[in-house]
Amino acid sequence: MIGINDVENYQRPNFFIGLNLIDTTDAKVGTYLMILDAEGIRDARVSSVKVGSQMGYVCIPSTASSNEIACTIYIKNRDNSSYPLVGTIYLNYQPSSGIIDITTLKIAPESQLDLDVDRVDGTKFDFKLKAK
Repeated sequence: MIGINDVENYQRPNFFIGLNLIDTTDAKVGTYLMILDAEGIRDARVSSVKVGSQMGYVCIPSTASSNEIACTIYIKNRDNSSYPLVGTIYLNYQPSSGIIDITTLKIAPESQLDLDVDRVDGTKFDFKLKAK
C-alpha cells in the first residue's frame, strides 16, 4: 500500500531551459558531464558532445519559486571522477516574453577548464567547454 509520504507532489514547471554541452577539448566523446544544482532544477545532468556531432538539447524544467535563479554548475570528468570546472550561473526568466537570460557566469579560479555560453534562441543555450 502506498502511503501519503510515498507520493511526491507534482509541481508544474515555471519554465524550461534547453542546454547542450559542447566539448572542444581533446577528450573523447562523453567524457564530461555537466551537473546543475539549484532550487527547482534538482540536479540536472547534460552529457558532453563533440563539435560537429549530432546535438540534442536537454530540456530542463524549473519549478523554482523565483524567476531569478543562482545555479551551481559542476563539470565532472567521468574517466577519473574529478571536477575540473566548478562555477555559478545566474538565470533570469522573463514570463511576459518567455525568454531566459544567463546574466552572469562565474568560474572558480582553480578550475582547470573554461566555459563559454552562446544563446541559440530564447530558451536554448550552448555551453562550450574548452581548455584554459
